[in-house]
Amino acid sequence: NISSALSGVLSLSCLSFRLVDLQTGMYVGYGYSNKSEKEAFKKAVKFVKDHDIPFNEVRLDKYYSNRKNLKKLGEDVEAFVLPKKNLSNFGYEWHEILNRVKEDPYGFLKNYFKRELSETFFGADKERFGRKISQRREDRRETASFATAILHNLFTIRLPPP
Repeated sequence: NISSALSGVLSLSCLSFRLVDLQTGMYVGYGYSNKSEKEAFKKAVKFVKDHDIPFNEVRLDKYYSNRKNLKKLGEDVEAFVLPKKNLSNFGYEWHEILNRVKEDPYGFLKNYFKRELSETFFGADKERFGRKISQRREDRRETASFATAILHNLFTIRLPPP
């Protein structure tokens, strides 16, 4: 199971989005952008798909709950996401999500709130590696953000007990 959550705004409008494997605690997908959170999200999903990293579940913030983002994930990915305030023009993707909520509300919310693990990882990384990126050049900021993801994987490798 892969969970995802927005890692937060870093200095100089640097945004990163990382996909986390819940079983190992490692980042498996990464996206970076100076422009928008959505662009970082798109890059992270593209990274995972380009490298044929299998994932069948994803947990997202309600910021990513629109139809367009759910379609980008693919039909075979089960999304655990809460709606924004207005569901007046929801599509087929939301029909499936709402049916899952109706069938097992406790199970759905239990899965959705596994997203907190991602937020915990991001918070720990900010404490461990710093909250700001001081580089000004685009390529160096991207390298610094990517290095944080790599260092996270090196420091937090954990395997589930047999």
